[in-house]
Amino acid sequence: MISGTPSQLWLGVFVCVWLAAAAQADCIPPSSLQPATLESVVDGDTLRLTDGRLVRLIGVNTPEIGRDGAPHQPYAVAAARAVRQWLGKTVWLAPGHEPTDRYGRTLAAVYRDRDKKHLGEYLLQQGLGWQVSVPPNLRDVACLRAAELAARRSERGVWRMPEILRAKSLTPADAGFKRVTGRVTRVSPSRRALWIELDSALSLRLDKRDQVHFRGVDMQSLVGQELTVRGWLIYRDRHRAQYPAHMMVLRHPAMLETDEE
Repeated sequence: MISGTPSQLWLGVFVCVWLAAAAQADCIPPSSLQPATLESVVDGDTLRLTDGRLVRLIGVNTPEIGRDGAPHQPYAVAAARAVRQWLGKTVWLAPGHEPTDRYGRTLAAVYRDRDKKHLGEYLLQQGLGWQVSVPPNLRDVACLRAAELAARRSERGVWRMPEILRAKSLTPADAGFKRVTGRVTRVSPSRRALWIELDSALSLRLDKRDQVHFRGVDMQSLVGQELTVRGWLIYRDRHRAQYPAHMMVLRHPAMLETDEE
């Protein structure tokens, strides 16, 4: 059981991440990379290749380009423009252990041709996105976390105006990628998942398959603690009255934030 202040509580979770980040400052490409040719930049985290594939970057989420009349999110255009200017026509891919997402997009880390620098790392260093960690594609968690932290401390890009929603103030209009904070009011297991409630207004679902990444943390000790989480917020308009209307899937401890940050 981990006890103490909130920052002490999460020390055991993140110590391995910080040690790895110190040992590996940059995202080093694997020995085998796949060449490809860039056709266009859909947005900061999605590329279209000349062979027809859509590539979704592993480890980073950038602000959304507006669709169907919706406004662009802050820094969305800047992120897409930065990719076009930085990347070049020839790119190199390191596909993830999970090679595609549910939309059929190729999941990969992307490197530019001339120096094999990591596109996701560059975007995070510039403050043009947020780190996301989705198992099993975890190869660059440590270096991407370090890149985001550098931008955050310097208040670059999205960190100039960080928006954090309060769980108890969520509305049906709140959906998509968000950062949400709240006090843990309940931790309860079910047959397939562990459920963590923030302000009795947001349910975090931690599936059994992902609990291995939280090994060593006594989840019940979170009750009463303030927690900030990032991920894709879902409003469940048809839910049981005894459960919060909003839900977010929690898959890795890097999607939580500590006091030190």
